[in-house]
Amino acid sequence: MKKCIAIVLFMMIQACSTTDNWKRVMILGSAEANDPVLAQVQLLEKNGEVKDVTVLESFPVQIWLTASDETIDALQNMPRKTVSDQ
Repeated sequence: MKKCIAIVLFMMIQACSTTDNWKRVMILGSAEANDPVLAQVQLLEKNGEVKDVTVLESFPVQIWLTASDETIDALQNMPRKTVSDQ
């Protein structure tokens, strides 16, 4: 029983510490019909790598989310089309 409680406490501490360095940012989507940036955000949300996702109706979409610096950097570095590329 003590071992089980210790494992649960360790998991809870680990879960809290992994989101401590997360921050809320706005990611600009791509000016494409099937936005690959939005699709990636939705996949990351399902996997628990982003949270608090809010998609604003604009063109291209503005996606507010909370994530780690690494995840944010990866999303910001995704190739995307702009309105002027259309």
